[in-house]
Amino acid sequence: MKHTSIVTQTPEIVIGVDVHTKKHVVRVKIGDEYKNAINIAPNEESWMSVLRKYAPCDVTVVYESGSNGFVLHEILLPLAPLCKSLKVYMAPASQIPVAPGSKRVKTDRRDTKRIIMAWEMCAFTPVVVPEPEQREERALTRLWDQLKKKSKEVKNQIHGFLKSHGIAYPDKEVGRPWSEGWITAIKAATKAKAKTPYLAFTLKMHLEELGTHLKHEKELRKRIEALGKTGRCAPIAQALMELTGIGVLSAVRIACEVADFAAFKNSDAFASYTGLVPGEHSSGESVHHGHITKAGNARLRHIFVECAWVWLRYDPEARRIFFRIAAGKKERSCIAIVALARRLAVKAYHAVLHPAEGQDEQKAA
Repeated sequence: MKHTSIVTQTPEIVIGVDVHTKKHVVRVKIGDEYKNAINIAPNEESWMSVLRKYAPCDVTVVYESGSNGFVLHEILLPLAPLCKSLKVYMAPASQIPVAPGSKRVKTDRRDTKRIIMAWEMCAFTPVVVPEPEQREERALTRLWDQLKKKSKEVKNQIHGFLKSHGIAYPDKEVGRPWSEGWITAIKAATKAKAKTPYLAFTLKMHLEELGTHLKHEKELRKRIEALGKTGRCAPIAQALMELTGIGVLSAVRIACEVADFAAFKNSDAFASYTGLVPGEHSSGESVHHGHITKAGNARLRHIFVECAWVWLRYDPEARRIFFRIAAGKKERSCIAIVALARRLAVKAYHAVLHPAEGQDEQKAA
């Protein structure tokens, strides 16, 4: 007769996972003992077989953030009843420490042990995993950045095409660049310059590609604006739009990027997440502040810098701060706009979590 036995009665179990598309590399730590790492299939059945061994235990699963991270989180959440308790944490890849002697040797099995050690040392702040609806809204808003990037690439290709064939840009009288008059003018100039039909055909293909991207942008803008009124992110987006410089597109993008404003203990922590705070190197009485850290969410940083330029245009107080920091030097304008972006990020944090304070600040400004 075959007997089944409980693997352990230890109340706390830590499982480190290195996540890949086709496999999960799993290492279990029981007390002070590390078990050998094993490879399992990335599905619910495989994880059930792992977690059943530790049914009477408190299990903590820790893994590194990546493109497959949310998938593992969704696999594990329904399996929580299998254990006494099951907690799942995602670690930011940038906050997992690496020993200097380990940089030359990297394997999945070593990574699992490194993740467990980082968890025990409290070396990282876990990533907030948004709900599936939030992730779907975020996918929509991130598509906006992708389309804008593609449109810019095609425009640069057209500029390069015109320069390489010696086709002069139209005069300002015909209209702004990429207006109908401007495009008609470059078509006429290309036709006049061409010795064969191929030059005009090449320009036509470039313009058709650009037209497709612009059409998609127009449709996407409508979807994002509707999201700001009826989507899950709508309450946060509406609060953000109360701030000067933040329009509907930026408000919805910020709301979707930040899964939970309350996850940040204060506005300084939120500003750090945007990467807009200056780096610091201090020793003894010497304190040196350098360039911004650029750590955290790069999309948020880009959005707040964009909004800071708009804020500068419409708010006299923002202009006063900008020119005080720039001090009349053109090379310091980048430093000044980043400082404004950081202030706007702080305002956004308070506008969402403390709307009354945000309104008082707006009136004072």
